[in-house]
Amino acid sequence: MIVQETRIKTSSGHKAVSRHVLAGAKNEVIRVLEGSDYLLKDWMKEARREGIRYGLRHIAFNPAESVTDEQLASFAERICTELSADPDRMTLVIHQKDGSTHGHLLLPEWQQDHVLSSKFTWQRLEKIARLEELRLGHSLVPGRHDHAIAKALRIDGNPDAADRIAALAPQDGAARPVAAYTSQARRITERQDFDLPTARREILSFWQASDNDLTAFQNLLATKHWRMRSGDRTDGRRDNHIIETQDGMLIGSFTRLTKVRMKDFRRLLEKEAAIHAATDLSPVVRRLKRSDLRRQQRNSVNQAEQDLLWTEPSLLSKPQRQRLAERAQAEVKAIQKHLPSIASPLYPEKFSEGFQVYLKDWKREMQAARAVLNARHPLEKCSGPESPLDIQTHCILQMMQDGWKKLRHANHAVLQARKDLNDLEAQQWVFSRQKKISEAERQLQQALAQLAEILRYVVEFILYHLGLSSRKPAPLQIPVPMEQEMSRQQYLENRQDLLQTLLSEKTRRDWIKDRCREAEQQRARLIEEWHDERQPEKDRAEAHIAALLDVARPPKALPDTVRNTIRDLKQQGRLHDALERMNLFYIMENPPKVAQVTLHVHSANFVRRGNR
Repeated sequence: MIVQETRIKTSSGHKAVSRHVLAGAKNEVIRVLEGSDYLLKDWMKEARREGIRYGLRHIAFNPAESVTDEQLASFAERICTELSADPDRMTLVIHQKDGSTHGHLLLPEWQQDHVLSSKFTWQRLEKIARLEELRLGHSLVPGRHDHAIAKALRIDGNPDAADRIAALAPQDGAARPVAAYTSQARRITERQDFDLPTARREILSFWQASDNDLTAFQNLLATKHWRMRSGDRTDGRRDNHIIETQDGMLIGSFTRLTKVRMKDFRRLLEKEAAIHAATDLSPVVRRLKRSDLRRQQRNSVNQAEQDLLWTEPSLLSKPQRQRLAERAQAEVKAIQKHLPSIASPLYPEKFSEGFQVYLKDWKREMQAARAVLNARHPLEKCSGPESPLDIQTHCILQMMQDGWKKLRHANHAVLQARKDLNDLEAQQWVFSRQKKISEAERQLQQALAQLAEILRYVVEFILYHLGLSSRKPAPLQIPVPMEQEMSRQQYLENRQDLLQTLLSEKTRRDWIKDRCREAEQQRARLIEEWHDERQPEKDRAEAHIAALLDVARPPKALPDTVRNTIRDLKQQGRLHDALERMNLFYIMENPPKVAQVTLHVHSANFVRRGNR
């Protein structure tokens, strides 16, 4: 039993395989056991929806002996089990042709929750085909993977079947079985009314009659108006030859049709080439004839053109004038080959060594000058537009939520400690009154110190975050050390108004908004001062860029002597000498503008000073 598998791409659709399987014109009888055209279309849609490359799996199986439809259906179910396919979702069609039957099984690649197995399917299909032949008592058909099938059956615990299949494998390194032609080649020849199986048998008989002689084999092919030539492949099988009809229709590969191994075929080609190389002098004769013919044609053409050069122009015809114009163009092109070519700065390796140095220096100085013009203050490098004051204020309020909560709790603790102290001082007869008053005073001092510490941290953090202070806030210390309590209390006394402002939500928002406004004004002032300080350097950079552009493309008003001098300096890689020569010309031509030209002269060295 021969089993062949084909995967149908989703881009190809289901119609072609549906016409072949469900409505093949060359079949005597078509029996659809399961499935329909609608199911094939639906399965292909499922594959497209899931984004799968292949939509259908077409498996054709042809038994060597006659079998019933039930036996073919049972074999189709075994194929489903082997490939992990759902046997309820398949299309099974039986074809009857020339008295024999064969089956076509179509399975969806998408199996609801997984893709149909495609790992080593050729070997697996051969295995179940051999097992089916054993089960039905048919003669075993040799395959390309008999060794692998036998090994797998021994692992599965079926040594008897493994031994029978292993006996089919070729021994002593003989070639493994191979199909005489592909299914695609057979479809092509059928469409052109060409009997490919009969042609294959005739070609095989020709090869046996030629006694492995390629020349005799080609003579036998010529009797049927067939020919053998080298194939069009350029990969590892580029030595393979094909057999085709006189009209150019491909019959098949020589090695496939004659069952000759590629290694043996290459040896035959080398042998034939050696014989022809030793006895056949026709290539040398043809080469000499072509060389002599070209020489004669060239001499005759040159003589004819020489005659035309001395002819009166009014006597020349239009084709003759056109021939002379073409010769003139050819001579111009030949002369241009020896002239300096125009190269692109994108490929500096085509220039001279000195000009490459000039280009490198010119690019470096131009980049440095533009970097000066494009420089920005670090405060300008923030990405995105500036936020309005209300948004900045809201962000700070949200960021300091924990700080406001701690500030309120610390203020409440101070009020409670002061109330407790006042209550103790109002009571006259209390046991250990003086000791309790001292303890209450101590707690009040600690509460005031903690409130001052929290207020200090909140204020310093906001000012540092907005850039109004360059000092990073010290970490929050709670409880406050005893040596710092007095300084914290003094800090709190000096900032009572600020404390009341931050405790109120409305006044707190206004205070933070004022600080954000101060930060924006300070930032704008710093950026403006920074740009003012760099203005002279920017002026020098602009002047230097103008000088570099003049050297790269000298103005039209420049005299030829100055232009040639600058060109020679550029060829020698002396960029700064070229700049000085250009500025010297401007000084001589425009004496009132000496100050401006001096700026050009001095700017030529600012990049080097900056690099140092």
